[in-house]
Amino acid sequence: MDEQTLNRRQILSGMAAGAAGLAGTIGARSAAAADLPTAPFPANVGTSQPPPITDVTGKVAYITGGASGIGLGIARVFHEAGMKVVLGHLDEQHIGKALALFPPNDPRVYAIKHDVMDRDAWERTADQIEKKFGPVHVLVNNAGVGLFAPASTGTYKDWEWGFGVNFWGPVYGVHTYVPRMLAGKHGSHIVTTTSTSGILPGLGAGIYTVSKIAAVALMEELRLELGHTHIGTSCFVPGLTATNIGQSESYRPESLKNEGPPALAPGAQPRPAFRAGGPRRRRPFAGFTGGSPAARRPMDPVVAGRFVLNGLLNNDLYIVAEPEYRAGVEARCNALLDSMIPFKPLPARLYGPNVYRTPIYLQEIAHRKATQQRDIAGT
Repeated sequence: MDEQTLNRRQILSGMAAGAAGLAGTIGARSAAAADLPTAPFPANVGTSQPPPITDVTGKVAYITGGASGIGLGIARVFHEAGMKVVLGHLDEQHIGKALALFPPNDPRVYAIKHDVMDRDAWERTADQIEKKFGPVHVLVNNAGVGLFAPASTGTYKDWEWGFGVNFWGPVYGVHTYVPRMLAGKHGSHIVTTTSTSGILPGLGAGIYTVSKIAAVALMEELRLELGHTHIGTSCFVPGLTATNIGQSESYRPESLKNEGPPALAPGAQPRPAFRAGGPRRRRPFAGFTGGSPAARRPMDPVVAGRFVLNGLLNNDLYIVAEPEYRAGVEARCNALLDSMIPFKPLPARLYGPNVYRTPIYLQEIAHRKATQQRDIAGT
């Protein structure tokens, strides 16, 4: 399957010429911003949290949405690495196909039906898994749904469903497993699958985007709160991947289904819903031509799983599988930075170490610079 995966290095080299002009534009800082005092780099920022898990052999992983797509890819990679894997699922047909990819009656594979929107079911599911395999070492909040409902006109049912799976599902998982992991006193890790939309809006899927941004923030806050414990935290940021997210609407609860056609953003034309492998590529907005090369051939879920395993073993805060979106992320961040222009001169005393609020970002920068050389098959 790897040969069907787009080589990210080829993407970057192919984009180099076109990206140079854009990088020059988004990298330019305003004169006013450049004249601001510089915040001192704290000498006591410390190092990033060491990986709580350095060997996954024999460890137990629970992967929500594990019957297909990215979740199944993660489960296959974890299993190949020697883990005991629990595949959370909703669809009996999908789980049957998923289990066929593992050795028959494998004692390290277990399937469990679990609706991540059901808050009470989380504790029952955790108890059932512990009875089967013992304590969970790795929780992968992977279950997600794709919907194009706009933030401006989406219904309350759209919001409840999108956030119910994409955000509240991970929240319930954290609430269930953090106390168990702390009590177990063993190396543990929590991964949440988000999306490129979680770090770069613009897909046109408003509620989906907001829910994924919230999921990214959840993992950042967990890194801050759990960084001194034996629980690692990672935010997996995949891009276009070959999944069945196009079938999401078929899993929408009856109570949350809308009456009438899907909501549209003001002035927007009807558009295709999510398809297998991700949303259909839109026409580029004014001023840009072409599209991301990644949109032409989605990533194989098994390769996505390898990214997750590598990030877990390195305790990466962000596991980003789509480097070609760096220019867009820079533009978003620079728009925020260029908005921080004082209306009157600020005294230098305001620029003390406390302006960083948290050391996790500085620590992650140093960590990633020190561990840039990675060997992930299929990339």
